[in-house]
Amino acid sequence: MRALLVLIPPLLLSLNAISFSVQATESWWLRTVFNSSPTQPSTQHYINDSDLMDCGESEGSLLCSDLTQYYDLDVYVELELASSSVEVVRFNLPYSSLSYTKLQAYLRQDGFALSSIRIGEDAFDVTAQLEQARNEGVGLDRVDKQLVEFINAPHHSSEHVSLWNVPSTPSPWIQLHRDGEHIMVELHRL
Repeated sequence: MRALLVLIPPLLLSLNAISFSVQATESWWLRTVFNSSPTQPSTQHYINDSDLMDCGESEGSLLCSDLTQYYDLDVYVELELASSSVEVVRFNLPYSSLSYTKLQAYLRQDGFALSSIRIGEDAFDVTAQLEQARNEGVGLDRVDKQLVEFINAPHHSSEHVSLWNVPSTPSPWIQLHRDGEHIMVELHRL
């Protein structure tokens, strides 16, 4: 009996490690559709995958996932399909300041840069401000400071809509929408 009690704790620890690693992984297909590549992924790879279910009004127009992970964030993913390619990748998650901050850091890590942000009726065009700073010979850190001041200014709306792109390319681009309860990310390819 004593030998059995000695074996149980290491067994439980190894089972916990295995279950944690399973929970912390992304679905195999997420990185193949959500990335900074301009190439539209082919629908052939996803249409019959058991991890995705047809959830559109017309068959083969929208695929949905169960809960999966984008880095360490729990998300539900939708793939909007055209005739032969994935045109829009959309995912949703509940809003929290921490998840919103992490999401922006992960977008940067994936090669996207903030190009503009609108908070309520107020807008800040990062791309235009960077161009103006270059033309005036002013340090780009001034634009960073202005952006931080804009984001931290008292706004009457909890709705934030920001556009992200891969520098020097028109596609793909991301719209990040946040309100007081939800965050929605849409990756579009031309």
